[in-house]
Amino acid sequence: MSVLDIPALGPAGPYRTRKRTTVTDASGVPSLELTSVPALVVSHWIGRLRTSEALSVAETAAVLGKAADAFANEEIAGDDLAAHERRVSELTGTPLPVVRECDRLITAVLRDAGRMPSAARPTGCAPWGGEAAALSAPGAAWCRVGDVFAVHAAGNSPGVHAMWPEALVLGYRVVVRPSQRDPLTPFRLVTALRRAGLPDDRLVFAPCDHTTADLIVERSDRAVVYGGQGVVDKYANRADVRAQGPGRSKLVVAADADRDTGLALARTGALYHAGTACTATTGVLVEDNAPGFAAELAAVLDQVVPVRPTDESALLPCLPVAEAERLVAALRERAEGAVVHLEPRAEPLEGPGSLAALTPAVVELASAKDPLLSYEMPFPCVWVAPFERDAPEVLDDSLVLSLHTGRRDLVADALDLAGVRNVYRSRPTSWSHPDVPHDGYLGEFLMRAKGLAHTDDLRSDT
Repeated sequence: MSVLDIPALGPAGPYRTRKRTTVTDASGVPSLELTSVPALVVSHWIGRLRTSEALSVAETAAVLGKAADAFANEEIAGDDLAAHERRVSELTGTPLPVVRECDRLITAVLRDAGRMPSAARPTGCAPWGGEAAALSAPGAAWCRVGDVFAVHAAGNSPGVHAMWPEALVLGYRVVVRPSQRDPLTPFRLVTALRRAGLPDDRLVFAPCDHTTADLIVERSDRAVVYGGQGVVDKYANRADVRAQGPGRSKLVVAADADRDTGLALARTGALYHAGTACTATTGVLVEDNAPGFAAELAAVLDQVVPVRPTDESALLPCLPVAEAERLVAALRERAEGAVVHLEPRAEPLEGPGSLAALTPAVVELASAKDPLLSYEMPFPCVWVAPFERDAPEVLDDSLVLSLHTGRRDLVADALDLAGVRNVYRSRPTSWSHPDVPHDGYLGEFLMRAKGLAHTDDLRSDT
């Protein structure tokens, strides 16, 4: 494929600078030239966003529905959707079936734009927008806590871009700072939204360096930032920043549950989005014979065949050979002293460039209290440990906790753990549903309830 020229998209249209970043694909071959927007320009853009006229809720929802059609059916940057998905797969090393799944999610969210905001709104609040002003009785309105929402996107999965369009429905103006690993998905989405009628000064696409990215957070009213534990620690005390860090998602296979089903749940969760998603299974706690379960899971995952990411059967992430070998070495170093049932490999693949698939790993730990149980790697890597019912604290700090058991008391105990955000029973940690929040509702972060009463509500005794 040809090298693409990807501009920024500012409040006055496409914007190009002399400062460009050459982005290579997963095999090290140059794939695109990406504009890098300077801090002064981005600061000006945010000022423009603040003064832009708001669309009504109905108008925004209609635009998002049209954008779904543009995203799915039109050529953008010279690519139809199939060509775009292949290019993203080659660029990121993400399996092509995963890219397709994420793009279907994006279009589904655009077509059902009001679902998550409506689910997040407290039942005591009138709908957002002009409807609240018409309340005839004392009550509450659901209102924005700011005007500009910044997104520091991740590059591990195109699916992260299914989240932020909700902010447009809630009346926010949005700044998307893409990951260099995948700027193509947000570029296609922002372009589709603009073609559908969203004014340019409601949404901008701002590739930039890390210093300018920090400025975007400071100039915005709310921000979501993706990254590792370092990012979580950096923004730990910031109420205006939502840090999306490691998921540390876990599966518990209790003694009363069917073991074969438990293995199937572990396999599905481990391989979800090539093991790179925050909801992919990282730790598995087994109540009955954890060593045996680890050996069985290793045998199942060892059957996965490494192929290039654009292969229809691809399940594994692909990286430049040197980077893949570095990750394998890091896993070996971490797992020293543990029982490695399945050792990962950096499997070189035929074709252009220097590309390797990272095969799965399964490591048995002596105790669930071992911190490695929550250690994430950017490929399918599962840590298996024994589970003890009287030590529920080992389940804490999990984006998703799936309990394969018939015991409802165990589920109830899990719901009481403050650090567990989603609790499933006998489902993969990767399971999702439009009505189930990912990590709480975004609306909880972007909105708040305001008391509202009109003068006709006043009585002489108050």
